[in-house]
Amino acid sequence: MDLLKQEYVANAVTLTDLRLSESEITIYLDCMNFMLENCSDEQINQYTACIDKEELSWFRDDLLEIIKKIEHKEFLPDRYK
Repeated sequence: MDLLKQEYVANAVTLTDLRLSESEITIYLDCMNFMLENCSDEQINQYTACIDKEELSWFRDDLLEIIKKIEHKEFLPDRYK
């Protein structure tokens, strides 16, 4: 993973441009899926910046859309193709 660019937009918001491998993205997706399946809303709020499962699922869905755009699908686990 490489940090390409960082921009402070507001007091609480920093935008970053990152370079990630498909493996790194799948690990993040797997972790989010694990939390969504095994953690309560309270636990998700405690361990992440998300309020609940619904909010975490929005971030997961965004990553899922990104991974579906990867050109070389042979590097992806079947669950994300």
